[in-house]
Amino acid sequence: MMSNLDGVRWGSATAAYQIEGAVDLGGRVPTIWDVFTAVPGNTTRGDTGAIACQAYEKPEAMLEAIEWLGLETYRFSVAWSRIITGPGGEVNPEGVAYYRRILQELRDRGVAPVVTLYHWDLPQWLQERGGWASLATADAFVHFVRVAAAELGDLVDDWITVNEPFCAAFHGHLSGLHAPGIRDEATALRAALMQLHAHGEAVRALRAVDAGFRVGLAMNLSDLEPASDSPADIAAADRADLVENRLFLHTLLQGRLPDGTVDYFGADAVDAAVDGIDVARIAEPMDFIGINYYEHNVVRAAELGTDLVVRGIEKLPVPEPRSANGVAVRPDGFTRVLLRVAALTPDLPIWVTENGIGLWDYVGPDGTCDDVERVAFIERYLDALETAIAGGAKVEAYYFWALMDNFEWPFGYQLRYGLFYTDYPTGTLMPKASAEAYRAHIARGSTSIDETVRRNGAAA
Repeated sequence: MMSNLDGVRWGSATAAYQIEGAVDLGGRVPTIWDVFTAVPGNTTRGDTGAIACQAYEKPEAMLEAIEWLGLETYRFSVAWSRIITGPGGEVNPEGVAYYRRILQELRDRGVAPVVTLYHWDLPQWLQERGGWASLATADAFVHFVRVAAAELGDLVDDWITVNEPFCAAFHGHLSGLHAPGIRDEATALRAALMQLHAHGEAVRALRAVDAGFRVGLAMNLSDLEPASDSPADIAAADRADLVENRLFLHTLLQGRLPDGTVDYFGADAVDAAVDGIDVARIAEPMDFIGINYYEHNVVRAAELGTDLVVRGIEKLPVPEPRSANGVAVRPDGFTRVLLRVAALTPDLPIWVTENGIGLWDYVGPDGTCDDVERVAFIERYLDALETAIAGGAKVEAYYFWALMDNFEWPFGYQLRYGLFYTDYPTGTLMPKASAEAYRAHIARGSTSIDETVRRNGAAA
């Protein structure tokens, strides 16, 4: 029987700082995350990415996991700090050699690589010169992009310029939960638009190297609903939607700031944020749009507010089922987000560049990791994906986050997202029940997860 999922490419994803470790090896220079994690209290138990999954020194485990799953495509990021080592734009041959090896290994296994160029690990020397508040950082990014394309482009067809500019801007520069740990709304707005500006310039730079490259951006979009039909709650949900969604989605696709931007941020802040940026040039045509989906939130108005990013709102606690860190499991929200994007740009292919759930996974006495919640999550979210495609969403690829447990930003190593259980002291990877389920789905195409798990005797 034909399925709406037929033709979707199946993949998984990781990011450099979260898996590579070896922060002092191979010519790599420090990043904002190296500095941020060195400050006590910024991460769980002071965890850092210094060792992570040891994917720089021992990439074989990662590559074997990719092959075992039968992935058709794998998304990972290239660390800016391993390729460019200073203000002079110097190229590090050791970093280039490492990524060429990974890319060749993937291609030898029949896996299509997708390279993310910025996944939050800004070189520290750039932060010291203004970071994402400075046009010079965008210029430096374009230089890095040109180098990466020239050095790796014969092994890469698909590129993602920037990952989740919302998180890098507003959690890095307003909530302070992410590196570089700044807490200033005007700086956050400037960082948001600077990343979008850098994206537009990077798209043009990539195509100048090879017009055949496929290029997109990965943004996280949240599904939001007001807590009631009161005008105050509706307005609160709209404010959250402006900051978390429309500021990125509409600017990227339409080349203009969304309605309400000046009313919310203020004319002076907006003028400062766009200084030196041609907003219209942000909307450079893309070959696909990457959507990362995790969050559904119910929003109500609150005079003082408890949200760390959006003023005057409160996000209500979500009921079960939810992730270990309280994120709602709402596959219907996933469908709505995909259909929203499709309605804005019906002809642009959508790639689900991240989707997953964080759990307190553990290895039981029998030596297995029976992550039944993640197995159920995959089943429900792939059903939601099929519903979105039936509704008109032109989804071409799906990347489960993450391939293996890794350094989860402020949560450190406590929260686990992986299909593979990572034993951090050794770097050993062990497939969880969810890996068995996802592997079966990939192998059998449109056959349901429940059926394939039962057939293989894995836990469901």
